Amino acid sequence: MKPLVLTLSGWGPYKGVEEVDFSSFSEGLFLVTGATGSGKTTIFDGITFALYGEVSGRIREKDSLRSDFARPETVTYVKLEFLHKGKKYRIIRNPRYDRPKLRGEGITTEAESGELYEEDQLLVVGSSQVSQAVKELLGLDYHQFRQISMIAQGEFQQLLVASSKERTQIFRDIFQTRLYDVMTGLFVSRTKQIAARVEEKKHRVEEITGTFQVDMEGWQELLSKKNRNYKAIMAMVEEEAQELKTCKEQLEECMEGKEKEYKTGLWQMEQWKQLNQQIAQYEKDCLRLKEWTQEKEHLAVQKKELKAQYDQVPSLTKVLDETREGLRRLGEQMERLERWMDCKQKLEQKQQEYLKLDEKAKQRKQEYEYQDDCYRKAAAGILARDLKPGLPCPVCGSVTHPAPSIVNQDLPDEKRIKQLKQMYETAWQEASKAQTQAAALVGTLETLWQQLKEQQIQKKQMSELSFEAGQEEIKRLKREQEDTSAKAKELEKEIQRITSQYQESQIQYEKVKAACQQMASSLKAPKEKERKNLTELTEVLSALEQERRRLSKEKEQIAGRLMNHKKSLSILKKHLQEKEELEREYGVVREIERAASGYNNRNLIFEQYVLSVYFDDILYAANQRLRAMTGDRYELHRLPQSKDKRSKEGMELEVLDQYTGKKRSVRTLSGGESFKAALALALGTSDVVQSYAGGIQVETLFVDEGFGSLDTESLNQAIGILTALSGGRRMIGIISHVEELKERLEHQIVIEKTNQGSWIHINH
Repeated sequence: MKPLVLTLSGWGPYKGVEEVDFSSFSEGLFLVTGATGSGKTTIFDGITFALYGEVSGRIREKDSLRSDFARPETVTYVKLEFLHKGKKYRIIRNPRYDRPKLRGEGITTEAESGELYEEDQLLVVGSSQVSQAVKELLGLDYHQFRQISMIAQGEFQQLLVASSKERTQIFRDIFQTRLYDVMTGLFVSRTKQIAARVEEKKHRVEEITGTFQVDMEGWQELLSKKNRNYKAIMAMVEEEAQELKTCKEQLEECMEGKEKEYKTGLWQMEQWKQLNQQIAQYEKDCLRLKEWTQEKEHLAVQKKELKAQYDQVPSLTKVLDETREGLRRLGEQMERLERWMDCKQKLEQKQQEYLKLDEKAKQRKQEYEYQDDCYRKAAAGILARDLKPGLPCPVCGSVTHPAPSIVNQDLPDEKRIKQLKQMYETAWQEASKAQTQAAALVGTLETLWQQLKEQQIQKKQMSELSFEAGQEEIKRLKREQEDTSAKAKELEKEIQRITSQYQESQIQYEKVKAACQQMASSLKAPKEKERKNLTELTEVLSALEQERRRLSKEKEQIAGRLMNHKKSLSILKKHLQEKEELEREYGVVREIERAASGYNNRNLIFEQYVLSVYFDDILYAANQRLRAMTGDRYELHRLPQSKDKRSKEGMELEVLDQYTGKKRSVRTLSGGESFKAALALALGTSDVVQSYAGGIQVETLFVDEGFGSLDTESLNQAIGILTALSGGRRMIGIISHVEELKERLEHQIVIEKTNQGSWIHINH
């Protein structure tokens, strides 16, 4: 990744929009210079924020990046155009910040956002989405990019003289080796878990051993020993289990004999009970047969009496049929009489309707004829109404009209005459229809009256066609109908009672007769007449039952102990086997855990071992630069073992002085020598981080401060190293306010600081 143009707006010390064009010094060294606090490092912050939404300093926060000098209308954002693998990309991103409202009073908050473009094509929108896309594009996360692209001399100066413990913490953050410390913790945790499980198995074995109930000699002695011999314990339990098994078999044999004796007694008891039941049943059946015989004789007499009544049923049925026929005729008479009365009432209504409609039709006819006559008489006046001077008369043809007829203003027109005629004809049709319907009702009424005469309905009362007489006749018929209906119901009940009683007596007689016959045929006397005494046999069976229960209980106790021995032995063997397996696993894991925890020939814990490999690679790369800057005088070396034997760290550093051939503490180096060593260490760290990041090359490097302590020769050497590092393809920026560097480096980014903010100028 190589930056092309960086634009900062309302950012940190920059009041407005400032632009840094890196394309003019894209290869070689350039200087970022300016007064302290002017915003030199802010340029690198702008790059890291554009790429990852983060800033490089430890005390800066990305939510406080808006310039205090910016106007309310100035937007705070950063835009970075960069080149990567031959393609141009552009990122526009703004932090979350508060600003005064453009209208009114108060503060408004701008949300964090970002956009990533390839050439002019939008790829990603959203702050977190842009950060993830950049990480995938460059193959580096924020921490890796910062470690590769920014050498902060203060940090590496601290790294140079730090203690082994402090240096461990620094490299842990750089190389993210906490994973190995976590792995060591997992080994320790796993070892403790297995040890706890071994102890748990020991407790379980002891608990199970305590469940055994062994009555053999020497058992308590085996249990009292501190280191129990579980093989001997299991052997004794198995021996007692064999004895319990033999005892159980003997009890089963004894129980079998008692069981046979008890079953024989039960069989005898059952035979005697059956005999006693047979005698009792025979006596009961004899008594029942006698009772049924007496009942049969009584039912025969009752049946004979009911037969006499039943013989009268046919005559009663004939009377019932005649009564029902009379009731039917009464119903027909009432129905026809009601129809006659309904027809008579409708006839009277229809006659009244006809009279009204006939009167209405006559009025309509009279009005129509009068209006039509008036219209005909005024025909000349109608023609005269349309005559005009100079136009011929439709009757005589004259064009002069000396005395035209005058038309009455109330005279109806032809349309009105037609309406009156239609109304007259409609009224006449309605009257004719009512007359026809009335005539039909008269015919129906006469037919019904003839039917009533044929049925001979009270000729004296109904001698004439009267509505009131019809109502009286209906009342009479209803009374007669009710009396006849009541008589019919009484006859039905009497017939049903006689029939039911007779049939029931017949059924009961036959039922008792059949029962007597069946009882007489099945009645058999038992072989023995006297009942058996069951008391003595019951006492014998009770004694046998108690003995059986005693033997069964003793057998269950022995079987329970035997089952407990077998079950506990199985569980004990299982736990002993698991305990042995856990102890073997514990031995293996314990060795790994001790090795990872530093109990090894190098006295290093796992993470320290990994860090020592990284550190050796860094020192190898750093010494190549340090030898060049010191004329092959100095080399940095890691102590193979800590001076403190109790320490598990191996990050102590010393310097080899080729002039004396001796190693000494890095704290003995002078200020300039310390800067060279720190710079070499920083460059070596950058090389190793790039190497472990998959060989990814970042073509931009910033070196922040630290050149003020160098003399002229050392400064030349440092610039020479950085120039060689650029190699004509990397862009290396030195962030410094050292005046001599301004004279040595041609390409410069100059930052001017004022009380109104800072400005950026590019010098070539």
